Amino acid sequence: MKYIVVLPYVYLPYFEACKATWKFPDENMLLIDNTVNNLGIMKSHNMGIDKMKEMEADWLIILSAAIRFGEAGGLDFIKVLEDHPDYYVIHAASENVKGGKQQDGGGGHNEVFGWHLTAFNKDVFKNIGRWDENFTPYGYDDIDLSLRIQKHYKGAPGWDTFPIDVHDTTMGHSINLGKIQTDDAPKIEYFKRKWGRAHGD
Repeated sequence: MKYIVVLPYVYLPYFEACKATWKFPDENMLLIDNTVNNLGIMKSHNMGIDKMKEMEADWLIILSAAIRFGEAGGLDFIKVLEDHPDYYVIHAASENVKGGKQQDGGGGHNEVFGWHLTAFNKDVFKNIGRWDENFTPYGYDDIDLSLRIQKHYKGAPGWDTFPIDVHDTTMGHSINLGKIQTDDAPKIEYFKRKWGRAHGD
């Protein structure tokens, strides 16, 4: 099994702290320095798709610099992917959370926020396309991608959450610490035009 981990970062201290905890081989990492020229999350993740195709990898893992791995250094997440080759989306959760629950419940408060450590099977992008860069630099892209995945797979088994030795630090550190700003209004209007509904509906 082959995989690529894409990590875009805008706040160097968080990146360095995250790097100190992972044990992924260098050749499996695509590190995108957005500290000076911020490409945005969507374009950075799309670069991960390109690298995945170039490597002929099976999985694309998106990683936030807010993540801190335990002793296994994230290799326990790789084992989850190896054990579930037929899945299409796999989220990591902290060890106190039972599998299948990304939100609170199922055993405790999940210490991994949102999609801070999520793997996508290569077939996802063949079936639904890439991240929509109209949401650059961030915001509502996860909802958009989630809707496209749900429309294609129609609730079929294969989108799940598995606990590993990991925890998160903060949500929105790029905004609060990296000082990345964006105007939400045009993206909200774009979302409404695209989907015929508000992003929170």
